[in-house]
Amino acid sequence: MTIAAPPSLKVREDLVVAGLRAAVADDHTKRYLVLALPGRTGPCWVCAPATDTALAAVRDGRTSPWAVVHHSATGTVDIYRTMLDGSLRESVVLCANLPLGDTLLSAA
Repeated sequence: MTIAAPPSLKVREDLVVAGLRAAVADDHTKRYLVLALPGRTGPCWVCAPATDTALAAVRDGRTSPWAVVHHSATGTVDIYRTMLDGSLRESVVLCANLPLGDTLLSAA
C-alpha cells in the first residue's frame, strides 16, 4: 500500500524500514525520503532531500531513515503538518536544529 505524501510530491517507491513507513518521492527538482508520522490533528510528513546513495543505504539497511533526515542532501527538511481544518502547513527546518527521533515535529 502506497503511503500518502504531501500533494507536491509523487511517491515512486514504498519502504518499510526500522518499523517506519517511508517512501521515495520526488517533485520536479529533487528526490526525497518521506517519513509518514501521525500528528495530533492528522498525518504529518518529514521530507528529506536525499541522494541515490543515501536512499540505497536505507534500502539495504546500512543506515536508518533518521540518519538521512538529520543529514539531508541540502541541510534542510520540509515538514508538512495537517491542521485542524484539514489544510497543510509546510515548514523548512535546518537539519542542525532537529531533535532526535520522531519528536522532530516539535521543530516545525
